[in-house]
Amino acid sequence: MSLLKKMRVIVFFLLFFPLIVWGQGTTVSGKVVSSDKQALPGVTIVLKGTSTGTTSDIDGNFVLSGIPNDAVLIFSFVGMRTQEIAVGNREIIDVVMEEETIGLGEVVAIGYGTTKKSDLAGSVSSVSGKHFKDQPVKRIEDILQGRAPGVEVTNLSGMPGASVKVRVRGTTSINKSSEPLYIVDGIVASGLIGLNPSDIQSIEVLKDASATAIYGSRGANGVILVTTRRGTEGRMEITFETSIGVSRLMKRYDLLNAYEYATALNDIWGSSTIPDADLKAYENGTKGIDWQDIMTQTGISKDYKLSISGGNVRSRYLVSANVLDQDAITITTNLKRYSLRANIDSEVTPWLTMSAKLNAARMHVHNGSVNLMEAINYSPAMEMKNEETGVYNKDPYNAIGNNPYGTRMANYDDNYRYYLNANGTLLFKIIDGLTLSVQGGYNYAHNPSYSFTSKLVAPGAINGMRNRSQLSLFWQNTNNLTWQKTIGDHNITATAVWETSKSQSADLDVSGSNLRNEAVVGYWNIGNADTKSESNSYSDTSIASGIARVMYNFKGRYFLTGTFRADGSSKFQGNNKWGYFPSAAVAWDLAKESFMNNQDVFQQMKLRSSFGITGNQGIDAYSTLGMLSATSYGWGTSTDYVGYWGDSFATPDVRWEKTYQYDVGLDFSVLSGKMNLTFDWFRKQSKDLLFKKEVPMYNGGGSFWVNQGEVKNTGVEFSVTAYPLKSSEVIWETVFNASYVKNEVVDLAGEDFILDATYSNYGGSMQIMKPGYPLGSFYLYPWKGFDDEGANLYQKADGSLTTSPTAADQAIVGQGNPKWTFGWNNMVSWRNWSASIFINAATGFDRLNLTRYALTSMTGMYKFITLRDAYFKGWDYVENKADARYPSHTNSNTKYYGNSDMWLENASFLKLKNISIAYRIPKQVVKFADMQLSVSAQNLFTLTRYKGMDPEVYNAYSGLDMGAYPVPRTFTFDARLTF
Repeated sequence: MSLLKKMRVIVFFLLFFPLIVWGQGTTVSGKVVSSDKQALPGVTIVLKGTSTGTTSDIDGNFVLSGIPNDAVLIFSFVGMRTQEIAVGNREIIDVVMEEETIGLGEVVAIGYGTTKKSDLAGSVSSVSGKHFKDQPVKRIEDILQGRAPGVEVTNLSGMPGASVKVRVRGTTSINKSSEPLYIVDGIVASGLIGLNPSDIQSIEVLKDASATAIYGSRGANGVILVTTRRGTEGRMEITFETSIGVSRLMKRYDLLNAYEYATALNDIWGSSTIPDADLKAYENGTKGIDWQDIMTQTGISKDYKLSISGGNVRSRYLVSANVLDQDAITITTNLKRYSLRANIDSEVTPWLTMSAKLNAARMHVHNGSVNLMEAINYSPAMEMKNEETGVYNKDPYNAIGNNPYGTRMANYDDNYRYYLNANGTLLFKIIDGLTLSVQGGYNYAHNPSYSFTSKLVAPGAINGMRNRSQLSLFWQNTNNLTWQKTIGDHNITATAVWETSKSQSADLDVSGSNLRNEAVVGYWNIGNADTKSESNSYSDTSIASGIARVMYNFKGRYFLTGTFRADGSSKFQGNNKWGYFPSAAVAWDLAKESFMNNQDVFQQMKLRSSFGITGNQGIDAYSTLGMLSATSYGWGTSTDYVGYWGDSFATPDVRWEKTYQYDVGLDFSVLSGKMNLTFDWFRKQSKDLLFKKEVPMYNGGGSFWVNQGEVKNTGVEFSVTAYPLKSSEVIWETVFNASYVKNEVVDLAGEDFILDATYSNYGGSMQIMKPGYPLGSFYLYPWKGFDDEGANLYQKADGSLTTSPTAADQAIVGQGNPKWTFGWNNMVSWRNWSASIFINAATGFDRLNLTRYALTSMTGMYKFITLRDAYFKGWDYVENKADARYPSHTNSNTKYYGNSDMWLENASFLKLKNISIAYRIPKQVVKFADMQLSVSAQNLFTLTRYKGMDPEVYNAYSGLDMGAYPVPRTFTFDARLTF
């Protein structure tokens, strides 16, 4: 063989020998399961030292070809311990992945970054998607209820699409701007109503100043961080889920029927009030109206969800869509919501990663304005409408408003909400450990609403229309430079941020009355009205912020976090524009000390402490400037002149409201993480409160803002997560939390008290702010039973009794915010079955049941009784007067006052909030997909002494129930398929 031929053979051998060896490798297959023998889809399997790899399919199976016998495979999955397994001579490798020490390895969002839960020095609560994935959640805020200690979530209405009240560690401000800051994927959001709950990966609640101070001026009321789901490596996965829900009124008032009502009317007002012929018709049921029955219905909801996700090592994507069609439990009320989300992540180069997120939503609520109190207070002994004219009749005995059924059938109101949220991020890896994140976000919200009032709603009614358009725009730019370095046992993370944001809003309101031709009805026909009016407003505000944070830990044993943020707001003037918000936290994990090495009970025993200052700029744009309002007037002739008056006064000295927060906490993890406990004591002191003062009209009227007063919240939080059972087949996880908050007004800048006279038509002021008492304190006449003639007796300030009290006799008798809140969630899985049960409770608060007052009153707006007990257990009806629960309705001395503690009730409750059962059908049965069926029930029962429909719901300030729309009982059936 010639030298040239020999060289060719050698080159060929060198070039192709590696491929020959590779081709002779083994094909390795297997299945990856969790410790409870559940298949794990999406597990990454990589040949160590190479980029060759795959991911497990939906059944946990994987196949890799050409694997050398001496190779090592790396198995990794979020929340599981990464494993390295030598192949050897095996062709089948089945892997059981163990979870990280439960909870401690979990990564949580902390604002402008993430960290392991075990490394936290501040107070953060986290709710994972697994705690609600099989529950038919319609509102994201409901996810937090009872699941995050220190977070109070109150339903203000059971109406589809209604908002909720969220408080983190109590109410901090007297101008009612105590809502937390919402951050969705790093961008400030005005709320969560436009998001699909199925898109949520996790929710973190930042509570103490160490966690919230990084949000400075907007962090005083707590921060809620929402992280949406993202695509994962692996083949395309398509999930389709459909559910149908059936809702009914959870509780009904026991009302008089038409015959009982007519009989009572004759007894009290005279026997000739209702003619005998009508009485017989009411008695035999040929006439009469059951208002609760006619105004309510079985609500049907249909929910459809589709998501598509997948990707490879370089790029990942997730696209989801949701359609919700929900009928309310009141007639003609409906919610339709459409949403679309796309999340894309791409590693463009080894030093640049791009991500983009887009969320669009459209919501439509039809006929959402319902006041059940008026409906159930309407007379059952009446005709519905005049059949000749088609005009609905008004209550002939009770002048409380238009026919409630007529307003649903003849009128309409439509409320639309359009949302567009977009943000993009460029992540630059500058050098090892140093990254720069540049993020831009844009939020668009448009809320047009249209209403029409027909002349058919009541005799002599004037028809009319109203169109309103509310628009808000928000831009945010965040530049985040982060340096992470480990030097021996020292771990340092330093963050520097420059952030700017801008908000604009516009409001246009146009209305018209006395339409010339009601047959020509449309959203745009206000020009058909004889009388027209319009108003509009505009605002533009901006914030600039500089942020710095350093997190340090030594051996995972000692922790230190320091944060500083400076915010400049356009709402303030001059030197008051900037607010400065520092915080610091320290922690010590005793379980990592050498003297704990010989024990295996505690995996964590961490002591935490923090202090910091956060701010509140909760005033309207231009509030510190002097504002003029225009009005027209006539002088001498019929000509109208335009004049201006001072609506608000310039207050250039108004500055940031500040909250000083203190926190001491303990974190324990025992029994290899099978039980985790957290305890926190906290104090929040809000000083220089932003408060709007009104100027009496005799001094020219108007208003102005001041920094006035101080409010304090002190409380404790406790939570425990435990696994009473954890075997290869059965897992039982239980999560319990409890929170206590004591709220107190400390100072009102020299004022002895401030009355809330918003609902003075019920007899006078009902709530008061006074140093030494909590916000939401009730200020009522103390009711002391009946006199010898059956009239209501009230206690005067000097202790004597009277039937005619005065304002000086009112006293502080209760408060409307819960002191204690509880949540208990249990999740059990066995083979292909899983079940969960969730209970929440609250205690230490009251509700002023003005609905019951309206159903029993003989004075004020409501002038007759419809509640059964008010008649049959009233003074005039019972033989033994000691058994009377309601006063005499025939005694002219009987005084009914809504601002009396006769209507104040203990509203403590315990609710079975959700119970669900799910079954995953084996793959061999459904060949083409993974399928799960589930059934669940919401608001199954409530234990309470409250006599209203729902102790949780109120619709006026802190604890006033004025016909609040109740939360319904719902049964839901769900099917989920994954391809």
